[in-house]
Amino acid sequence: MASSFGPRPLFPTDTSAPAYVLPTLSTVTILDGLLHCSSHMKQVCLECNVDYSTHNFLTRQLTANRGALPPPNPQLASAIQKLKTEGNDQFRAQCHFEAAQKYTEAINVAAQRPLWDSAQTSMEEMAVLMSNRAACLLELGHASEAYWDTEVVTRLKRAWSKGHFRMGRALMGLGRCGQAANEFQIGSQLDPEAKEMKSAVETVQKLV
Repeated sequence: MASSFGPRPLFPTDTSAPAYVLPTLSTVTILDGLLHCSSHMKQVCLECNVDYSTHNFLTRQLTANRGALPPPNPQLASAIQKLKTEGNDQFRAQCHFEAAQKYTEAINVAAQRPLWDSAQTSMEEMAVLMSNRAACLLELGHASEAYWDTEVVTRLKRAWSKGHFRMGRALMGLGRCGQAANEFQIGSQLDPEAKEMKSAVETVQKLV
């Protein structure tokens, strides 16, 4: 019932172990230390629309590792990098729609990183992927969609000039030149040597 990067594997349970129904949440039963739906005693139940597989995976990992968090999944990291590389190749080939699709796939996989993975790694990874997708959207003329991607990027990675540069470009595409100028100024302060930033500042100043 588990996909490669979706729900975690299900674990066998000792059916002879005592079962406990949570007093404040009667829909959940704990059997052999794992969560199950009370109605069907399943860890993943489509009928009850619940999925306790990630919680149960962490419970078993913590038990096996004596309280230590499990290491990052190398297969998941590899899948994200593969999709990102494919997106980069498509972008360089001027296939911007196909590149955006690859970045979106990578974003969807990255979003499935478990909560115990490094927050800093997850945030930087997502910021880069969404910034790359924004670049594709800008080339496709979808300034509004690009703006929303860059809004997330600049929140995840505030001190990154490229995020502000692409937000500035998106704002220019929306005709919001004053705000674009502000983003280019921030980006220029973060990376004073960036030639494309200097050029963008000069261009937008003529329009404000």
